[in-house]
Amino acid sequence: MKDLRGSATGVVAASVQECVRFFQAVDGYPAWHPDVVRKADVLERDGDGNPTKARGLLHVAVGPLVKDFNPILAITVDGTRTVKLKRVPNDPGDSERFEVTWHLQEGEATRIRLQLEASLSVPRFVPVGGIGDSMAQGFVSAATRALGSPHAQA
Repeated sequence: MKDLRGSATGVVAASVQECVRFFQAVDGYPAWHPDVVRKADVLERDGDGNPTKARGLLHVAVGPLVKDFNPILAITVDGTRTVKLKRVPNDPGDSERFEVTWHLQEGEATRIRLQLEASLSVPRFVPVGGIGDSMAQGFVSAATRALGSPHAQA
C-alpha cells in the first residue's frame, strides 16, 4: 500500500450552495473532469434526490502511476460547506482508502479547497511523491473552469 495525500485551492464565481450541489452531483464529474472521472453512476439517493452512493471509474495517469479504479463512493454533505466522497470498502479486510473532501468558504467569491487522501495498492517501485497534490490540483482546476472564475464574471 502507498499513501497519497494532496491538496489544492481555487476561487470560483458560483455561490457556496451552487458548489455544494455541483460537488455532490457525482454523476456530473465525467462532464467536467473526463481525464480522471471516466464514469460515475449514482447507486443510491436520499429522500430529497441527492446522491448518497455512487460507483465511479477513475483513471489516474500521473507520472509513473497509471491505474484505473472502480470504487463505490459514499457521498456526504457536512453542514453547508463540506462535501466528502469516501470509498466504501469491498469487505472488512479491505484496507484501500480513497477520500476526496471539498471545503467551501463563502466570501466575495467562493474559495474551494480540496483534500485528497488515499492508501492504494500500487507497485512498490512506483514513486508516488507529489502525485496527491497533482491529482488534487487537476480536480480543482477542472472544477474552477466548470464553475467559472470570479474574474471572468467581472
